[in-house]
Amino acid sequence: MIFYHPDCDLRFSQYGIEIPIEDDRAAKVFDFLQRLNPQLTFASLDLYPPLTRQQLMLVHDKTYVDKLFGNVEQLEKAFLVSYELQDINGNYHRYNPATRKNDFFHARNIILQQASLTFFSSKKSLETGFSYFLGGGMHHAMSFGGRGFCLINDIVIAVKLLQKEKLIKNVWVVDVDVHKGDGTAELTHNDPSITTLSIHMKNGWPLNSGNPNDPWFIPSTIDIGIEKGQEAQYLDQLKNALLTCEKQYPKADLVIIVNGADPYEFDELESSSELNLTKEQLLERDKFIYQFFNDRKIPQSYVMAGGYGKKSWEIYAQFLEFVGQSSPEWSKISSR
Repeated sequence: MIFYHPDCDLRFSQYGIEIPIEDDRAAKVFDFLQRLNPQLTFASLDLYPPLTRQQLMLVHDKTYVDKLFGNVEQLEKAFLVSYELQDINGNYHRYNPATRKNDFFHARNIILQQASLTFFSSKKSLETGFSYFLGGGMHHAMSFGGRGFCLINDIVIAVKLLQKEKLIKNVWVVDVDVHKGDGTAELTHNDPSITTLSIHMKNGWPLNSGNPNDPWFIPSTIDIGIEKGQEAQYLDQLKNALLTCEKQYPKADLVIIVNGADPYEFDELESSSELNLTKEQLLERDKFIYQFFNDRKIPQSYVMAGGYGKKSWEIYAQFLEFVGQSSPEWSKISSR
């Protein structure tokens, strides 16, 4: 099951944000898949209402949620922090409000809609065994606020909502984004029902902090740091970590894969440069993860997470083409 709607694309340039993420990466993936399977249609957003204030407070502090639903100044401050749009001197960084066409309330609403689709996509995977939302993956947002281009943590919110509905008990979050899933780790480190695995570049993130007591240094259940030049070891390290999870932690009722494309060697975000995998290595990564959980009949739900620049869409597309070709029900895959 593929979840996508163009109204959920967060086009940063509309808000004066100058982060080098392509506005149309999800659209390009969907167009590619639609050429392979013309039956694919947009999701009906009427079926997937945006997350509410109360749902956010399953994960985030009330003080922070109040800011997200507060006045213009409070919301703008939340975005400036979350998207790193100010430097240490308070000057704008990668942000030009003069070019803004929509306000941050508009952006917040899209993010709430995206987080809703993460939840509903994950819920659908419990029926179908596999779902992929072309969006989401906001793994840096913490209990007290957003950071790392992530306003809220849609991953943990989805888990908590599914647990609240008593559809699942134990969950794994497998994060293969180039950056450590530090927000997810902070939100779940006291919750034995959620096992977190993050494989990421060892250096370069978290940024702007050398204090090991900062919350972004809270470890995942399993953290694997890959140093620059160790790319050939990546897949073996991932395989060993998943086998360790299987041996040492409760079997998952669901796995959420934070399917970042930013370890790609052609990724254009400066802070992704410490890990450089080829297109072929990334396909092997994704195929291995898919087959690992498919063999164990564990439902798997994917979110896009990081992927920056003109080529990032290709990483998602090649994996979803593989899934489609592997599935006897490819012709039935639909976002409706």
